[in-house]
Amino acid sequence: MKKKKFLALLLTGAMALAALTGCSSGTETTEESTGGDASAESGDGAYKIALIQQHQTNAFQIGVTEGAQAKADELGVELNILSADQDAAKQISQIEQCVSEGYDAILFEPVDPDGLRDAAKAAADAGVIMINIVSACTDWESAGISAVSCGDNVKAGENEMQHVADLLGGKGNIAILTGPSSTTDTTARLEGYRNILANYPDMTEVIAPADCAWDTAKAQSTVESWLSAYDLDAIVCQNDGMAVGAGNAAGANSGIVITGLDGTPDGYEAIKDGRITGTVAQDGGLMASSGVEAAVTLLDGGTLENNLIIADSVWIDSSNVADYE
Repeated sequence: MKKKKFLALLLTGAMALAALTGCSSGTETTEESTGGDASAESGDGAYKIALIQQHQTNAFQIGVTEGAQAKADELGVELNILSADQDAAKQISQIEQCVSEGYDAILFEPVDPDGLRDAAKAAADAGVIMINIVSACTDWESAGISAVSCGDNVKAGENEMQHVADLLGGKGNIAILTGPSSTTDTTARLEGYRNILANYPDMTEVIAPADCAWDTAKAQSTVESWLSAYDLDAIVCQNDGMAVGAGNAAGANSGIVITGLDGTPDGYEAIKDGRITGTVAQDGGLMASSGVEAAVTLLDGGTLENNLIIADSVWIDSSNVADYE
C-alpha cells in the first residue's frame, strides 16, 4: 500500500487553526475560557475535539497531525491541535483549559504516562471523552480513558532488533539510542529489543543505551563520540530522527547497520542514500485518525468494538522503500 507523503504545510494550517479557535493560541493555551458545558458542541453544531501532542518537532509527529486533521475534516468535526513541547505540566494545564472551554473530546499523547493519569481522570469525570494516542498512560482504563490508539511498541522493537540480528548473522557489537526513559514508547521498544537479544548471546551491547530524547542532533553528537571509542557493527535507534543522526555521524554506506523506528520521510530518504539500513514503520497518522474516529463514535452514542486500537508495523529497507514514500 502506498503511503502519502507527509505535508508539512498541513501542520502549519492546523497550527493556524489552533491559534484562532478553542483552547490554544498557536501551541499555547489561552487564559480566557469560552465557558459552557463540557459536552457542548461548537457554534456550528460540530463536536469540538482537541489533540494534544507530546511535541511537533519531527516527521512522525507531523504525520500524527495530518492523520487527525484529515479524519476530522472527513467527519465534519472541529479539531484544535496543541503541542505540550515535552512538558508534562504544560500538558496537564492544556487538558484542564480544554475541559473549562467545553471540549467534547480530548485526544492526547502523554508526555508522562504516570503523571497524566490524574488530569485524564478529572477530565473524564467532567464528561469529556478522553482518547489516548501513540503511547498509553499507565493503567489507562482506571484513569477514565475511553480508548487507546497506538502501535505495539514491544512488537515493533522485536521487529527492528530481529532484522538487525539477521543482518549481522547473530553476532556483533551493538549500541542503542533511546527516547526519554519516562515514556512508555521507550520502555516498550527497549523490552522488544531485549526479547530478541536474549536469543543471540553473541550480539553484545558495548555501551549502555543513550537517551537522545528523539533528537537528531543529540544522536549525531553521541554517535560521533562512540565511533571514536568503539568498533560498532550496528546502531539500533528507537526513532528515525535518531537513526538519521547516527547515519549522519557514520556517513553513507559506512558498513554499520543503522536502524530506526516510525517510518518517516527523513528515514526513507536516509535509506535511499545509504545513511541508514532500514526502519520499522509505525503509522502515527493512522493512530491519530483512529483516535478521532473512536471519539466521534462515542460522542454519537455508539460503542467501540475494541477500546485498544493497534496499528501494525512493517520493516522497510532499500528493497521496498519506494512503496512507502
